Amino acid sequence: MNFRSFLMLLVLVCIAVPGRSQEAGDLSPDFNKSIEQLSADEVMRLVRYSYTLYDQDFTGVLRMSLTKKVPFLMSLKPDSIRFIFDEPAHLIYLDTGNSGFSLFEGTEGEELKPVPSSKFAAQIRGTDVTYDDLSMRFLYWPHAKIVKLDRVKQRDCWVVRVRNPDGLGAYATADVWIDKGSGGMLKMIGYNNSGRPVRRFEVLHGKKFGDIWMIDEMRIETIEPGSGRIKSSTRMQIKSAVE
Repeated sequence: MNFRSFLMLLVLVCIAVPGRSQEAGDLSPDFNKSIEQLSADEVMRLVRYSYTLYDQDFTGVLRMSLTKKVPFLMSLKPDSIRFIFDEPAHLIYLDTGNSGFSLFEGTEGEELKPVPSSKFAAQIRGTDVTYDDLSMRFLYWPHAKIVKLDRVKQRDCWVVRVRNPDGLGAYATADVWIDKGSGGMLKMIGYNNSGRPVRRFEVLHGKKFGDIWMIDEMRIETIEPGSGRIKSSTRMQIKSAVE
């Protein structure tokens, strides 16, 4: 079984599979276990580790309707992910080289400032994507717990539950569906303090860009906590690799 073919989520956003493969027991520099021996915290670390494997830029678009389209450039680096928007110019920088996925913003060529916790739940460009979603802080919340096994798109998954340790942002807890065969996140549901779902991510489709498999479409939904109905929905689409 190919365990280094990690599906990579950018929360919001994309999943990639490296072009090379390795055997079980070499999941990362720190792992020497089979996939079935991993604890919930190790499963989450496997997902985080996938962020360090790439060096490639992609064009993409956020779509909320037939008329609302927000183009962006996504730049994947071994220690960072950048989301670059125009009109007005806006750069969101995710530092993946530390233990907490620090988030910064500003404009290209100027000093970036940390995103304050008061903005974690703020929407980006009027879409369903928030700063909290980009930072994917839930991947670092401690004491993860595997609560059940499930199937998503005919894939066997762990459902890993994590609890917010600091109370910041929109999510008190999150359930994360992790593909057992690849270690990639296929789905996430975020819950508020009352245990009501408020956000859902789900992988819709993937395709190959050169040697990298990426999700080229993901759905991000905002849920009305009281009724459970879908308030709004955003599709994130990866269009092309930048040569």
